[in-house]
Amino acid sequence: MHEIDATEMASHSILGRMKFDRIIFNFPFAGFFDDLPRSSQLLRHRELVSEFMKNAKEMINENGEIHVSHKTNGFFEQWNLESLANSNGLKLVEAVDLKIVDYPGYNTKYGFGGDGNFNSSHSKTYKFARPS
Repeated sequence: MHEIDATEMASHSILGRMKFDRIIFNFPFAGFFDDLPRSSQLLRHRELVSEFMKNAKEMINENGEIHVSHKTNGFFEQWNLESLANSNGLKLVEAVDLKIVDYPGYNTKYGFGGDGNFNSSHSKTYKFARPS
């Protein structure tokens, strides 16, 4: 689905009443904040992912999983997805190398009006679930 606010999806009038086996967020990105220090940029990105996880946790069924595909190099390493998951009562099930072919019809796109694809090498799909 497109144009769903990942930080408020659990309160969506239709989706909020549904339970899912999988909820996927490929390459979350809060925006470009060149005027902010790197630590503030990192905080905004981490807040986006944390709020997504909080909402997605309410929307997965008992054995459901939350998948986040994310780059694993440079600045992106500092997002520390596993820590965000733990703080939202989730555990890492596994992290696997991203295979774009697992997402038929999906293309990477630069955010906020960019129409070019970005290189998704050095990326993994992190799979989270509620602790058993």
